[in-house]
Amino acid sequence: MNRKLFYLPSHEVQLYGEENLTYGSLTYKGLCSLVDIIKTYIQGHVYLFDLGCGDGWLIGEIQDMIEGSVCEGVEISQHRIDLQKNDVAIWQGDMLKEDFRWYNWLHANNLCLEDSIAEQLEKKITEEFKGCYISYRKGRNIDFLRRANLLGEFDVEATWGVHTIYLYDMI
Repeated sequence: MNRKLFYLPSHEVQLYGEENLTYGSLTYKGLCSLVDIIKTYIQGHVYLFDLGCGDGWLIGEIQDMIEGSVCEGVEISQHRIDLQKNDVAIWQGDMLKEDFRWYNWLHANNLCLEDSIAEQLEKKITEEFKGCYISYRKGRNIDFLRRANLLGEFDVEATWGVHTIYLYDMI
């Protein structure tokens, strides 16, 4: 884990807010658990989009561990993008402005998002995504809950401790 991901330039904190830039990731053990979960539910190829991908470490590892998978990510912090070492497509941007329709897997470590941003994200997923969605917080948006089929709750090891993630099938 690159410790530099946790320290951000003050101009980014002022621009986006400290809460929306909070960073945490799975440990290597947590990554292996996540890969096992994905392999259990794969139907065809994995085309995964990571919302808040940091430096791309997680999706680079997933792409290496799941044959034929393609992983991409968006990150709000240019500082974190600049720390990229893996050979995956990541870019600086706002996840709420991205098009999710091209992917069949979404990963969002959305635990620390402001509630209003998390609500907007669930609404966007409800409106334009079909496939498996990995979330670090339980769904709350009523339209999301009507459409999402909870496939399971799984404990994974993260940098802040063991945490439950939720796997939804967006029908």
